[in-house]
Amino acid sequence: MRFVLPKGRLLQGSLEVLRRAGIELRPPAERRLIERVGNYEVLLARAFDVPVYVEYGIDVGISGSDVVEERGSDVLIPLELPFGKCRLSLAMPAGKVVGPEEMDGYRIATKYPKITRRFFESLNVEVDVLKLHGSIELAPKIGIADAIVDIVETGNTLRANGLVEVEKIMDVSALLLVNRIAQKTKFEEINELVFAIKEVIRNGF
Repeated sequence: MRFVLPKGRLLQGSLEVLRRAGIELRPPAERRLIERVGNYEVLLARAFDVPVYVEYGIDVGISGSDVVEERGSDVLIPLELPFGKCRLSLAMPAGKVVGPEEMDGYRIATKYPKITRRFFESLNVEVDVLKLHGSIELAPKIGIADAIVDIVETGNTLRANGLVEVEKIMDVSALLLVNRIAQKTKFEEINELVFAIKEVIRNGF
């Protein structure tokens, strides 16, 4: 069975939930992309690429619901996992706060252009969406955007950059993803894995 796990904040939780479910994996050593551990192969990928890998052939992956929603990948999602909890929110400079309904013509910086557009379309508000790949909080600070849509955990990064949370767009959690073909061809293995992880969650991960 092949696994793809996200680099970054979800990696340790992913390894731990799998370990407790009886699958001991080792992430690839530096500069290696794939690690073989017994009958398993482990790939490490950018969080935003995990759903794509699973859709196109890797058996199982773990990714945030924010990424799955943004990517719109055609994968099975048998379980929500009990880590990676945070939220995707709209935020803007503390001195210039308005409600999202009043943001007509505003420029919004984000890693999540599709979710952002859908959110504002649902309010019948037209915005200009600027896609960035990192340090989103900088955009209002240097004047290239009026607001941002980004992941918020504690809110410390927002506060440090003079931003305040205006509205939560969605709750975010880690998800177990399964390739649709693998679900059929490796039915027993995958069902055993899902059941084992359910037990881990039930016993208080």
